[in-house]
Amino acid sequence: MNGRAGAAVKYLPILLVMVFWGSMGVPSTYAVAELSPLWVLCLRSGIAVMVLFPAALRRNRGLRPAPGEGGLLTVLSLVGVVGCNYLYYYAVQNTALANVAILYALGPIITTVLAGIFLKETVRQGRYLGIVLAFAGVAALITNGDISAVFSIHFSRGDLAELGSASCLAAYTILSRRLKKTPPECAVFWLMLIAFAATLPMALVLEGGPGPHISIRGILSLLYLGVLCSGLGYLLQQCSIRQIGASASAAFLNGISPITILTAALILGEHVTFNQVLCMAVVFSGLYLNASNQNLFYKKHRAA
Repeated sequence: MNGRAGAAVKYLPILLVMVFWGSMGVPSTYAVAELSPLWVLCLRSGIAVMVLFPAALRRNRGLRPAPGEGGLLTVLSLVGVVGCNYLYYYAVQNTALANVAILYALGPIITTVLAGIFLKETVRQGRYLGIVLAFAGVAALITNGDISAVFSIHFSRGDLAELGSASCLAAYTILSRRLKKTPPECAVFWLMLIAFAATLPMALVLEGGPGPHISIRGILSLLYLGVLCSGLGYLLQQCSIRQIGASASAAFLNGISPITILTAALILGEHVTFNQVLCMAVVFSGLYLNASNQNLFYKKHRAA
């Protein structure tokens, strides 16, 4: 495998995460139509535990996390799985979806700033420009080209919840770099198990059972969310953070909004306009610049 192909392969995990998380809008809509957000979060975490158990057991016999990393895994689960997703669901119920998407796109910017401060990651001009370009593309995509609408958001409880969700995801991404010894399969297994153990009592006490009847569509939606979005998605994100860094991994999540629109068009038959296609091109151009992480304006001086 040559250097160019090898460099492309290391970005494959986060590209798959972008596809999985970008396409979860439709099954999430189906799931919350039949279950409360708390039960959706609980059940998708439980499904992920069952999916990850064989892989984690095979990779790390005994399933124990590395010494000294149990507490970190607990914090990561409560912040990155429970907190991030619950605040997201709360935001969806209490503010406009456009606000949710725009505020979610702030996550990579927050992550890049934190990565530079706490992780000392090298962020070059190409990555900065890519993040700004991807954010502008997402904002234009959501606001139908009226980017000034971004600055007219009046913060409600739902908006603050989504900002909190984006901040939780940024903190989770940064803290994940401290996982050095626990294998990714075992780490994500514990993330999901802790999330399931934390949300199940709350769901039972606050809301009772999940309901007397869940349709086939609802069950399939939960399986999609649990297997691909929670289990495989978080596992691939952990692999990506270890391979390409926190800020690079986070920046790719700006591709979620275009993927969401494309899946809605394919599955729900929603119309995609030419302007939306242009905005998607801007977003993916930003993702390319992020991956390159080059000094765009650096000129190499020849020795005299």
